[in-house]
This record gives sequence, structure tokens and C-alpha cells, in this order.
Amino acid sequence: MHSLAIRLFSAAALLQEAGPRTTTVPNPMGAHTWFIILAVGAFLLWCISYALQLQKEAVARKKGREDLLRQKDELVDRLVDLEGRRETNQIRDAEYRRERKELRRRLANVLEKLAKRR
Repeated sequence: MHSLAIRLFSAAALLQEAGPRTTTVPNPMGAHTWFIILAVGAFLLWCISYALQLQKEAVARKKGREDLLRQKDELVDRLVDLEGRRETNQIRDAEYRRERKELRRRLANVLEKLAKRR
């Protein structure tokens, strides 16, 4: 038994003389880390694309509203011109009523669209 103890101690001493050995332990979170990085990156890309889409839609709405305001002003000017032509007898009554009805219908449509965009 005494010789067994000597052998164990001498084996331990030999191992210590060789110095510490390094071992590589696999990182159990390695795959998860890359998945998280990719998921966060995809989410950030989606956020950026969504913000850009909202901005494009806002610009389109603003442009559409400006076009409707321009159309409204144009129709009002045409109605004023029509009234002026009627007062100076430059247009017949039947033609005046027909054109006035058409202009008012178009103006009502434009005003309805403007009310929806507010």
C-alpha cells in the first residue's frame, strides 16, 4: 500500500511538472448568440423600412391634399367666371344651368375628398 501511495504522488508530481494543460470547452450559447444578433438585425431593418414607408405615405397624402386644394380653387374660379358671364349675358340660361350643375357636382366631390383627408 505504501508503494501505491508513492506511485500516485510521483505520478501527480510528474503531471505538475508538465505545466497546466489548456482545454477548449465549447460555448453552449454560440448558436443562440448568432440567432439573437440576426433577429435583432432583421427587426432593425424592418423598423427602418416601416418608417420609410410611413414617410412616403405622408408625402403622398400631402401631395394629394395640395392637388385637391388646387382643384377646389380652380372650380371656384370657374364658378365665379360663369356667374360673371351670366350677368353680362354672354351665356344662355340652359347652358349656364348645365355648366353650373356640373361645376358644383365636381366641387362637392373635391370638398368631400378634402374632408376625408383631415
